[in-house]
Amino acid sequence: MTENRATSPTPEVLADIQAIRWLTGEYARAVDSARLDDLMSLFADDAEWDTTAFGMGVERGLPAIREFFAQLVRTTRERCHLAMNHRIDVDGDTASATVYLHAIVVMEGGRRDESIGYYADDYVRTAAGWKFSRRAANALMAPPPAPVSSDHP
Repeated sequence: MTENRATSPTPEVLADIQAIRWLTGEYARAVDSARLDDLMSLFADDAEWDTTAFGMGVERGLPAIREFFAQLVRTTRERCHLAMNHRIDVDGDTASATVYLHAIVVMEGGRRDESIGYYADDYVRTAAGWKFSRRAANALMAPPPAPVSSDHP
């Protein structure tokens, strides 16, 4: 739905917006608790995960996205991702959003890194509900050193 300030969203669009907000919350919980199977269930099979703004790369497809997060889990002891200020536009079976992020990770060696920025998200409605078709993390403040190498050793 392209926003028209003169009209209110339909109940169906409001339900879609709520479902997408839930999806972004589930993403944070799955990453922070290292539940990779649950995390992968939130992405479309051909999804793209873009972290170039944080010194990493672009992962395409579930196997590559899973390996990225597996490496993140291996190189960090603790993770906390906060998502806020959702701006969601629904257009039928697709949607896009800007979702602000505040992420804190503690590396295996004890270094604490903090990232502040926003996700530029694209979503697709599937038989299983809304999923990420593309998620790009963008920095609003200078990012810390990348916790995941772009070549995934």
